[in-house]
Amino acid sequence: RVARGEATERTPTWLFRQAGRHLPEYRQYKEDTGKMFLDLLKDPRDVTEVPRQPARRYDIDAAILFSDILVVAEALGTRVEMPGGVGIQVPEPLLSPADMSKIAMDGVDVRDKLGYVVESVESIVGAIAAEGRGVPLIGFSAAPWTLFYYMV
Repeated sequence: RVARGEATERTPTWLFRQAGRHLPEYRQYKEDTGKMFLDLLKDPRDVTEVPRQPARRYDIDAAILFSDILVVAEALGTRVEMPGGVGIQVPEPLLSPADMSKIAMDGVDVRDKLGYVVESVESIVGAIAAEGRGVPLIGFSAAPWTLFYYMV
């Protein structure tokens, strides 16, 4: 509503921690499922659960899409690993201009490569409504330069 110039009861605030990865319930959920971060991102059931955890715990003004900008790099053909405790790893980075041929520049089928994100967004919106949270779902993405930075 603020973006449309409408009055609100409070000033909207977005904090990265609102995404919930700091919460004990997230850590427990991750342990219970036995999944690493990237595995969670690819299952709409997990992606539907995780952003609702902070919405349940805090009086927040929006739920944050549980995803990562590097799912786009993966869709372009770059292998990304996050084994836990060591950060992001790109085992086969782009090392020279010739490596650009590794990137799927044309014909990326978004439904095929990132369909789980679309399915997750639809599921989260429905789940938030079903829980009566009354908050929107927001997300973010990276600019091409940020993605490229990780890919080299």
